[in-house]
Amino acid sequence: MKNRRTSGRRSAVLLTAAALGTGLLTVTAPTADAATTCSGGVNIYGVLADGRLTFSQINPATGDLAKVLVGPDLGFEPQAMATLNFNTVLVTSTTGALYRVDIRTNNTSLALLNPPVRIADSGWTHDKLTYDGYGHLYGTTAAGLLLRYNVTEDKPAGSQHIGVRTEIDTGFVLKTLTATGDDRLGATTSDGRLLDYTVAGAGSWKSNTLKSSGWSGFNQLVSPGGGLYYGRLSTGAMYWYKDANPADGSGADITYHLDDPVNTSGWTQKLLSAQPRTYSCTTSVDSVDRNDIGEVKAAGRQLMNEKDAAWANSTQWACLEKLWDHESGWRWNATNPSSGAYGIPQALPASKMDVAGDDWHENPLTQIRWGLSYIDGRYGSPCNAWNFWQANNWY
Repeated sequence: MKNRRTSGRRSAVLLTAAALGTGLLTVTAPTADAATTCSGGVNIYGVLADGRLTFSQINPATGDLAKVLVGPDLGFEPQAMATLNFNTVLVTSTTGALYRVDIRTNNTSLALLNPPVRIADSGWTHDKLTYDGYGHLYGTTAAGLLLRYNVTEDKPAGSQHIGVRTEIDTGFVLKTLTATGDDRLGATTSDGRLLDYTVAGAGSWKSNTLKSSGWSGFNQLVSPGGGLYYGRLSTGAMYWYKDANPADGSGADITYHLDDPVNTSGWTQKLLSAQPRTYSCTTSVDSVDRNDIGEVKAAGRQLMNEKDAAWANSTQWACLEKLWDHESGWRWNATNPSSGAYGIPQALPASKMDVAGDDWHENPLTQIRWGLSYIDGRYGSPCNAWNFWQANNWY
C-alpha cells in the first residue's frame, strides 16, 4: 500500500445534574458479538446559547449521564465546534474567526487555562466542524462543500498546524455531521437518512445509507467512535445507538435504545462535540489460528462476503486473494523492511489499523476488517483494487 492520509434519569435536567465520578470512564460493555469487547468513555463538550462552555460524560455501556459541568462564557458568538482532545476544542465564530479553547480542568469544575486563543481572524465560515482523532478536521459550508484539513499539533496555533486544505466534493448538504473514525464520517439529512462516509481525498469518497428514514429529528449528532451515536432532539432529549460493526457500511446491526434514553430533556446546548477515539471495540482471535494461512484466508473470505453482498462471489474473492498474496502472503506479521507497511493489507502507517481495533498489531481478523474497509472506501471492490495493483504495483 502506498503511504496516504486519507429510571430516575428520565426526569433529570442536564444542566442541574450532579457530577458523578471523576476522569474518563472505563467500562466493558456487552455487545451482540460475544467475541467483541468494548471499552472507553464518552466525553462531550458543548456551548449554550448564552456562550457558556459545557462538559458532559456518559457511561457507554448503560447510556447513563455520569457528569455535567458548566464553565465560563467564551466571549464570542459560536458558529461551529470540534473537539480535538480531552483539553482542546476548536470553535468558530459567526464572523468567521477560529478560536482554540484550552481546558484547565473538567474534573469537578470546568475552567479554562486562558481566554480563547484566536488562531485565525477570518475564513472559517463553515456551518459544521468535526475532528476524527487521526489528524483530520472536516467542515462543511452552507452550500454543501466538504473540506478537510490536516491537524499536526494537539494545540494548533494557526495555519502552520492546520493546513493542506482539501476540497473533497460538493453536495454535502447535511443536517448533522460527526466523525466516527479515521477519515470516516456520520451524518443525518433533513429527510431522515443516517449516512456513513469514507473519504480518501479530493473527489474520492464513498457513502452508505445506514438508515433511510427516522433520523430527521436530530439537530446534533456526536460519536466517540466504536459505533456509538448520540442524537439530540430539539426537545432537549438525548438518545443513544450502537452499531455493532461500524466498518461494514450497513445499519442493519444498529441497536436502538428508544425506551432508555440518556435524558428526556435538558440537553439545551447550541452546539455539541464529542471527543474522538475515546471508545473502541476489539475482537478476539480465538476463532482463527493466525499462523494457519488457509484458515486466515477462509476467515478473510467470510468477512469479505459479510462486508458487501455484491462481493460475495468467487470473482471478487479471487481478486482479494491475489491482492493480499502479493502484498503480504496473508501473514499477520508481514512487514515491509523499507516502508514499514504492516500486516495482511500492508497498512502504511501501520497504526492506521487501530480504527478497526486496538489489537491490530497481532489480530489478522482486525487487519482484514480494516483492509476491507480501506478497499471499499478507495476502490469500491476487491477487483477494482486488484486491477489498480496490477497497473501500479501498489494500492
